[in-house]
Amino acid sequence: MTRFGLLGYGKFAREIAAPAITESGHALTCIGSNRQAHPTDYVGPVTADYDQVIASDQIDAVYVVLPNHRHLEYTTKALTQGVPVLCEKPLGLTAQEVHVIQDCARTHHTYVQEAFMVAHHPQWHWMREQLTGAPQIHLAAAFQYYNPDSQNIRNRADTGGGARLDIGCYGLWAAHWLGARSIKRVEGFQTREAGVDLETVGRLVFHEGITLQLDVSMRRARFQQAIIQTPDQCWMMPRPFNPPEDAIVWTMDPQGIASEHRFRANQYHLMLDAFSTAVTAGTEADLSTSLRIASWSDTIRDEFIIRSS
Repeated sequence: MTRFGLLGYGKFAREIAAPAITESGHALTCIGSNRQAHPTDYVGPVTADYDQVIASDQIDAVYVVLPNHRHLEYTTKALTQGVPVLCEKPLGLTAQEVHVIQDCARTHHTYVQEAFMVAHHPQWHWMREQLTGAPQIHLAAAFQYYNPDSQNIRNRADTGGGARLDIGCYGLWAAHWLGARSIKRVEGFQTREAGVDLETVGRLVFHEGITLQLDVSMRRARFQQAIIQTPDQCWMMPRPFNPPEDAIVWTMDPQGIASEHRFRANQYHLMLDAFSTAVTAGTEADLSTSLRIASWSDTIRDEFIIRSS
């Protein structure tokens, strides 16, 4: 069991992070909340000072669920004090920020992990097994939701908002998971407003024979889907990134669904367990995946055509 301090107590922390910690058998022992908010059945300390959480003797690690622009600051603060960190994605706003975090973890010999919960779900492990030896893979990853609130952190440039950083990272992660390592070419566009991409749509072609067709938006009805194709097979994942505990993958043929494959799991529970195991074992932090994904995200930012909303 790992004793977690939680840095941030917004909607994600209330609805997902805090329940996942306790439901998976770990302990939530300290909360940093600028509004002094906490679960109704929580009896531990709550402070508006995040530094106090990091310095607490009641924690073994911190889970950083602060707005994106504060990930670098508080992840490095914790690592500097020898406190292991599980940090929500994106770990850094840029690849350079991820490099800083990696160097800090190495200097202080402290474990850090980006919270890509999808990496722990069995549907993605099964999917990768099906693609062993595939000469060409085409991945179409779509993720959209509707959030027009201009004051919400996802719609503000100063807090690291935008569809690319918030949900575009899932498609990039999936391409990496399936074997992509280096970009051959990119093409696409971003629709921006007030310095934030409302949607990012395009293609990334990788040297490893993988193509990612990415379509993410913060101005469309909530939807997510992944379609994975080789020259002779096709699979569809209706909930690839936030699946229910009873997830499903469909193998498709020209007539429709040929077979169903079900996977029962809670990916947040599995992620927390894996993180706890790594910390207990003294595992060295490896941010190579996070660095690569952040670099690809930087490429999208710099090379996709920019359109006004």
